Amino acid sequence: MSQEQVQEPERSRTAKDLALALWFPAFFVLGFMLFYLLPFHAPAPHGIPVGVVGQQAAATVSAELAQASPGGFDVTPVAAAADVRDAIFHRDVVAGYDPAGHTLYIARADGLQLVQVLQGIFTPLSTGSGAPLQVVDLAPTAPGDGFGTSLFYIAMACNISGYIAVMMMMQATALSRRTKLTALAGFGLFATVVCWAIGTAIQAIPFHPAVLVIGFLLSQAVAWTTFGLAPFVRRALPGVAMGLFVLMSIPSSGGAIPKEMVPGFFQVLHHVMPLGQAIDAARGILYFDATAITVPVLGLLAWWAFGALLVALGAWRDRRAAGREAAAGPEEAAGDTEREREHRIAEAVADEASVGGAHPDALADARLLAHPVPTLIGRVVDDAGRPVPRARVTVVDHTGGQVDVAAGSEDGRFAVRGRADGWVTVLVSAPGHEPVSERLRLHGAVSHRSVVLRPAAAPAPGEPVSRAPAALPR
Repeated sequence: MSQEQVQEPERSRTAKDLALALWFPAFFVLGFMLFYLLPFHAPAPHGIPVGVVGQQAAATVSAELAQASPGGFDVTPVAAAADVRDAIFHRDVVAGYDPAGHTLYIARADGLQLVQVLQGIFTPLSTGSGAPLQVVDLAPTAPGDGFGTSLFYIAMACNISGYIAVMMMMQATALSRRTKLTALAGFGLFATVVCWAIGTAIQAIPFHPAVLVIGFLLSQAVAWTTFGLAPFVRRALPGVAMGLFVLMSIPSSGGAIPKEMVPGFFQVLHHVMPLGQAIDAARGILYFDATAITVPVLGLLAWWAFGALLVALGAWRDRRAAGREAAAGPEEAAGDTEREREHRIAEAVADEASVGGAHPDALADARLLAHPVPTLIGRVVDDAGRPVPRARVTVVDHTGGQVDVAAGSEDGRFAVRGRADGWVTVLVSAPGHEPVSERLRLHGAVSHRSVVLRPAAAPAPGEPVSRAPAALPR
């Protein structure tokens, strides 16, 4: 084989490795340009709902606003000035204008930028009628929230921490699915309490414990959906999760930039994505007498239910796969062709490299390292051929130093890292079984070894409980 023929596969592997390593940052750059720069580079009114007192006055003001800002405002007639507050608090409009009293009713809780735009538009209308504009704030923000964006940053912490918690939890391959979900719920509660406590302590938001429920629902909606998506989207999980809960959620949330100031596509996303739903619900609780919060709360519950459904489907798929392997038996399962085994391992390696750890439903072989580090995979069974769950597999080098330690999966599978430069000793143990050990040298990228653990014999009277480990079966 010529040198060029040898180099061609190497160049192909290098290109593939670079593509796998750089697709996510490339997606990140493109996503920020499309989902952040596009809606934020020139914020402008887009269908801002405004109530105007009087049918005739509403028609007149609507024509003037259409001339000043085409498509920027959606004017609704209001019977009397006394009805403006109800319209704002029920979220039918974000502002109201009474031409007779030259009064603009606003809600600073909707964001300072929106208030400034409204004042800039309605001031000429009022002064043109011969009187200065009077501004009445019906929903002022907390004393420590000068720009009206504190709620957004608090909600964003609950939103992003749920996504990050799942990514980090994937590295805990020894934990069961139930343990991970319980931990995600506990962490979500912790994060919500911390964010709420700090926010109220510095008066960034009003003191209202009911908003804790919204923060917790947001964290679980994001965490459970991300967790549930993992076995289905596999190596694309970082892109899918970030696309959903960062690129699509944050620009459409109405937090940093009011939703009425971004294009219509993002206004639609606002009512669909969990971050926008959480901000609407929390804002309603904190500033608008808890009105119009039913729909966003139901939206958060729907996201959580969707995540739970994905988790249940993933668990069902695992049980079905485990049942097929159990019916096949250890010998038939071990009879996979070398190509099939390498393909399965390559998938596990790619998944781990893409998310920084094994995805939630992965078996122990998702802990494999990339080539060319030798790796030992296999299954631990008892002398009747039944899987031994959660066996402890330890690899030590010739000096006695620990190279790797791992817990096997529920169906007995394990994967441990080896050494490329010498012999290793593998020790396998499980409660109620005799431990085994063997000194071996791993050849090639991946070695496979099945391990049989025999039941531990009861010690005879006076005999020490500790025994020397048996050897691994050949």
